[in-house]
Amino acid sequence: MSSFNILCTAAGRRVSLLRHLKKTLTELNLTGHVIAADAGSSAPAGFIADDYINVPKVSSPDYIDALVSVCKEKSIKLLVSLIDTDLTLLSENREKFKVIGTEVLVCDYDTNQICFDKKNTYEFFVKNKIDTPHTYSNQELEDIAESDFPLLVKPWDGSCSVGVHVVSSRKELNFFKDYVNNAMVQEYIQGDEYTCDAYVDFKGKVRCVVPRLRLETRGGEVSKGLTVNDPEIIAAVTRVLNALPHAVGCMTVQCFKQPDGSISFIEINPRFGGGHPLTIHAGADFPKWIIQELTGRKCEAHQECWKDDLAMLRYDDEIIVKGEDIR
Repeated sequence: MSSFNILCTAAGRRVSLLRHLKKTLTELNLTGHVIAADAGSSAPAGFIADDYINVPKVSSPDYIDALVSVCKEKSIKLLVSLIDTDLTLLSENREKFKVIGTEVLVCDYDTNQICFDKKNTYEFFVKNKIDTPHTYSNQELEDIAESDFPLLVKPWDGSCSVGVHVVSSRKELNFFKDYVNNAMVQEYIQGDEYTCDAYVDFKGKVRCVVPRLRLETRGGEVSKGLTVNDPEIIAAVTRVLNALPHAVGCMTVQCFKQPDGSISFIEINPRFGGGHPLTIHAGADFPKWIIQELTGRKCEAHQECWKDDLAMLRYDDEIIVKGEDIR
């Protein structure tokens, strides 16, 4: 076949994932390049990629046309978004890419609307009788009792834990409810927090779920994590994904396992999460499975392929380039 070129949008700091994509092409005996796209010129992953393309911001009316142009020029076979904010836009414009031979790894519009808007996510959980922290209406907040605290205030369109605050009094609640843009108020729950990477094949079947216990986070992204083979969490995540209108590829599902053993879900992100390298190192090779499916090969995805009790301990590293390269 012709070269299998991959474009990663919002490449940012996803150095590990781009390195793995390059390695995967070699292992599958495919010629091709991994290309990074970002709105800035200083994304670390751009200097690991085979090529680095500067594109407009997602908010720009030229964003989709710019990506289509890149895909056409570079003969892109697969486009992978690494951020939440352009997923809905890509789902709406998927056909523009399809006609030029580019497969966009994205769920459909309805699924992205459920996942991106956390109010919609809450309603999806409630409608499907999936345990989730209660979200308070404005009327309920007027009648809130001191015994109901602490509560969680967060933006319904937020990402990477930006704007998330735990409040312990009515005074704090009133302040942060106005301070946080697009705020919603939820019940605050405790327990072990898990981010679960799930692979859903192109026929819509959940093939593998890897729960990752979040031991430590930094800037909203896991810095220390541990794979945990928990059958109850795996079954619960599978049920969540089966209830979505259309899931495909890497789905990242966040939940808490509480002291009484109950599992409560808080978010669904239809993309590669920041902690996905742990899942890959454990043996669940999502990028490989995606490429296998798109090239007509046998997809090797299965539930028993990954190692339990494998830890990831992240640290800072540097990429040194000339100043002129990022201006």
